[in-house]
Amino acid sequence: MASVSTKAAAKKPVLTPTITLKGHRGWIRSISDFPDGQRMISGSDDKTARQWDLKAGKEIEDAQSICEECVYTVAVSRDGRYVVTGGGRGELRVCEVGTGIVRIFEGHSQSINCVDISADNTLLVSGASDETARIWNLGTGKLVAGPFDCKDRVGAVRFSADQKKLAVKLATGKSLQVWGIQSQKLDAKVGDNAGPIFTHSSVFWTNNDETIVAALNFTKDDYYIKTIYELDGSTLETIEPPFEGHTTYVNGLALSSDNALLASTSDDHTIKLWAFASRQLLASFDVQNIYQLILSPNSRQLTYMINNKDVNKICICDTPADVLAQARAIARKKSRLNQLLHSHATRRPPAGHHRPPMSAMPLAQIHSPRRDPQQTYFLRLSNLLGFSPRMNTLVPGQNDRPHDPLDISATLPLPSSLSVQAAPRFDHFVRQHLSFLTPRHNLGPPVVEVAPGRKFTRLAAAKLPDYKKVDDTRHPSSQQATVPQENDSGDTDSLPDVHWCKAFLCFCSCWSHGRLRMPPRWRLERVDIPRHDGTASSSHGGAHGRT
Repeated sequence: MASVSTKAAAKKPVLTPTITLKGHRGWIRSISDFPDGQRMISGSDDKTARQWDLKAGKEIEDAQSICEECVYTVAVSRDGRYVVTGGGRGELRVCEVGTGIVRIFEGHSQSINCVDISADNTLLVSGASDETARIWNLGTGKLVAGPFDCKDRVGAVRFSADQKKLAVKLATGKSLQVWGIQSQKLDAKVGDNAGPIFTHSSVFWTNNDETIVAALNFTKDDYYIKTIYELDGSTLETIEPPFEGHTTYVNGLALSSDNALLASTSDDHTIKLWAFASRQLLASFDVQNIYQLILSPNSRQLTYMINNKDVNKICICDTPADVLAQARAIARKKSRLNQLLHSHATRRPPAGHHRPPMSAMPLAQIHSPRRDPQQTYFLRLSNLLGFSPRMNTLVPGQNDRPHDPLDISATLPLPSSLSVQAAPRFDHFVRQHLSFLTPRHNLGPPVVEVAPGRKFTRLAAAKLPDYKKVDDTRHPSSQQATVPQENDSGDTDSLPDVHWCKAFLCFCSCWSHGRLRMPPRWRLERVDIPRHDGTASSSHGGAHGRT
């Protein structure tokens, strides 16, 4: 399995704690921030859950909770209303912060190892050593779904953002499962259950619930969980490359809220910071006796626990500003690239897809491009010719926003105010000074409209061999009545050979009438063809033009 090679600095930088919280008399197992970033809660083997004032850097003694068993996991709801603690012998408590009411959720038979609260603050999921995960109503304490039979001790759980799926990582670090919450069935599983290690490192849903990040070990001969993987949320196939760099098992994992920075801790006494989008190792710090870590809601602070036989404390450090900025820059760059790759402009249609012809598409789906009123060609021409409309017209279906009266879809009927005021003024000017642009639909013989293609082929198909286009200057007069060969490429249909200025004014004239140019129409006149008796048939005079 390939991985991105990284180069660590020869001299590792040092993390200096800005706040140190002391008070627990046993191993600190779990910490969680309040959403305001001003408080924190921690759980310990000393059978207490303590809250801390981060500004004052000391414990809020009135908020201390004394439990019957060791506290292995804590969590705070995103609205700051509920505090959850889970511990030994299936003790699961929910405290409502505002009222102080404590509810005990009964169901698990062994220690609670992990909990998570849904994004809408209504559901609570708990994972325990009784090899089950359960989903509860956070407000009432009633069981909503489960128990989910996970076949081994549960080490980490996480709701998807849409609350339709549940990610479960076993405590051995050897297996990851995805459950459907509504169906309560196992949707996907990877790895097996065997393993002696007991780890509580977290799992995270990323990329709009499309992928999952977790520290896992799929190697049977090596039981160290030292590699961090990103897996497809539906199939649990690994997305290469993984995050590699730790030398022993990962005991803590944290992902910033914007999915830019990934932080990890390990028994190798290091904290590593990664650019999540590129898998690049940005920084590595040596910290002795470290256990688990979290990132603050704004990712500007990094909090971890130090546990040994002499001291148990919580350390809060500032996340290196340059590292955070670099991770976010890499995330933005990848996001722009993904948008470009998945945009409609670069997306290829599926195999067998054929774009419908314009005539078959509903008019509501045919839109003319929106033009800046200051850049409208017709407005420029209007100013050049000495008149400009002074009214604002509303285009149906555009939220009735006032804009330039001529900025309308070519497939929509012309607004009445525009047709009454602006169009006559312009038509009068055209007829007086630009008569060559005036359509001559009612002059000469009738217009015959035939199917697209080579015009002589069309005439033959229309059974009109005795018609020709008047004043066809592309052929000598001697060849006017002669039908060219099929391979004559010089006789294909094209726009009239006129000066570009006339063509531009013709386009503006068509645009002013609120309609697109129609399909090719040739004005034809009858050709005098000698009869068998030597006489000739009469022809009808007429003018030619394309409308």
